[in-house]
Amino acid sequence: MKQLRAWVLNTWKPLLIAMAIVLLCGLFLGFRIGSLTHGVSLPEKQYIDGVNSGRQILNEPVYLVHKLPVYVLFKMHIKHAGAYRAVSALFATAMVLSGVFVLKRWYSLRVAVIGGWLMLTAATTLHIARLAIPEATFMLLLPMLAMAVWMRSTQRHNWALVVLSFMTGISLYIPGFFWLIVAFWVWQRKVFWQAIKKMPGGFQVVCGLILIFSILLLALSSIQRPQNLLLAAGFPTHIPSVVQIGKNAVAIPEHFFARGADDAVRNLGRLPLLDVFSTVMFVLGIYSLRFYLSHFRARLLLGSALVLVILIIAGGLPISVLLPIVYLVVAGGIGFILQQWFTVFPRNPIAHIIATTLVSTTVLLTSFYNINHYFIAWPQTPATRQVFNQSLVK
Repeated sequence: MKQLRAWVLNTWKPLLIAMAIVLLCGLFLGFRIGSLTHGVSLPEKQYIDGVNSGRQILNEPVYLVHKLPVYVLFKMHIKHAGAYRAVSALFATAMVLSGVFVLKRWYSLRVAVIGGWLMLTAATTLHIARLAIPEATFMLLLPMLAMAVWMRSTQRHNWALVVLSFMTGISLYIPGFFWLIVAFWVWQRKVFWQAIKKMPGGFQVVCGLILIFSILLLALSSIQRPQNLLLAAGFPTHIPSVVQIGKNAVAIPEHFFARGADDAVRNLGRLPLLDVFSTVMFVLGIYSLRFYLSHFRARLLLGSALVLVILIIAGGLPISVLLPIVYLVVAGGIGFILQQWFTVFPRNPIAHIIATTLVSTTVLLTSFYNINHYFIAWPQTPATRQVFNQSLVK
């Protein structure tokens, strides 16, 4: 009873915060998720129709973590677009929860709340998280980064290694994520080796079975379709030309800061992926990392970004895979501004209130812009109405 009471006292606040975040995500991501557009887009319909066979999923298991719940919904004969889009919304909720956890560990609760809110209400997040396409699977990058942060700080290494094994198994079926897991295993190999040596035999068996089952499923599917290995690794199925590689490299800063892709399914016109405020905070966040180059957070962010940028330039991954890292850096810029202000006025509570109020107000105005962008402007444009003209009912 004493241990249970101690556990409740230690966890009730984090659990309450997590429940509040989940509720807030449910409100934003669930609002008119199936009726904001008059129909579904062609990519959504093709994806859902392609996940109607268990054998087909086993033959093409890439994006398995997204395909399985979609397949279950299909077998339940559900024809409502909102149900299929809710799968992506769940991944976005996991991203926001993990983002708040990481930002709280790295900065403060204030920065975690502001950064999590900005991440949730970003127009790019809303576009991807409310579509029945597997691109939302890339949002699981933040839970993986949160796992790395937790593994670094927790004393419960047995359970941490079980979670790491599970995340490793999942990463095999998310394009490009395998390299992130491998890099983390190599980077933290001393910590892992010491923890593995201390693990009870039962935990070792569980971790081994998880990894063996995950590898075996991908290996068997790759016998008939070798391209599954390329897709899982985040490599393109065709070698890109030098010109295409150059275009892919230029497209990363262009789409984030200047002009987005001409894709009415995922964007409003040619607006960039980041708004003006987030762009400024991103620049400040990158600048602030120079003071922490020897720290875990900077190496984790920069290392992950480097791996993903290489795969994007090669043509194997979409640019949106960088979204979770970008918003961690944006939150870092917000934290940097507040830190500098509090350093100038370390003991002035009025100055602290003014700084927090100004930043919070700016974030709310930014969120208001993004919410209007997605919920009002985007569904009313002719281009959006034209591409969302499909029906799930045959």
